[in-house]
Amino acid sequence: MIRNIIFDLGNVIINYNQKQIINNFTKKEEEIKYIYDEIFNAPEWELMDLGDITNDEAIEIINKRNEFKYQKLTENFLHEWYKKQLINRDIVEIAKLLKKSGYKLFVLSNMANLTYEYFKNDEFFSLCTGIIISAHEHLIKPDEKVFRLLLDRYKLNAEECLFIDDDPSEENYKTANKMGIKGRRIVPNQAKDVKKLLLEFEVEI
Repeated sequence: MIRNIIFDLGNVIINYNQKQIINNFTKKEEEIKYIYDEIFNAPEWELMDLGDITNDEAIEIINKRNEFKYQKLTENFLHEWYKKQLINRDIVEIAKLLKKSGYKLFVLSNMANLTYEYFKNDEFFSLCTGIIISAHEHLIKPDEKVFRLLLDRYKLNAEECLFIDDDPSEENYKTANKMGIKGRRIVPNQAKDVKKLLLEFEVEI
């Protein structure tokens, strides 16, 4: 029986659509490619999620690596990108119903410190019994250790947990499933699929 619902944040609670985010900063193909290659898909992104480097340190490293070719774009993007994300209010409403129905809500998310600080006062987080952010713990999904940390810290039985995550690599929920946590990948940012997942695991709201 499911008693605990574990939410990822990006593309579940928070709309992390990279294409839409980038469109706020540039429409030039060369600059778009730069943001994908040298920011989103560069090693510094994961290091920020791990809490191993700060936002400003990432800016310095990226600019040096690219010989300051896109210095202003890099600085502007990394200082402002997370503010261009919106909360998926329809999924937050589902979370409210789950809370009202007696389920305990948790967060397990790969996220940099600066991004979490920006969103942490949203009403969604007040619904949660426990929150694990990768940058706080220096652990990142799909590492089994971060799932174990959640279970141990909040004294949860894996078999009583349902994990809601959009990871396109599918590694996150595969790790969770291996540990006994139920769940599957959801369609990003779709409340309809979240509801479908809940029904699949007999979670009533």
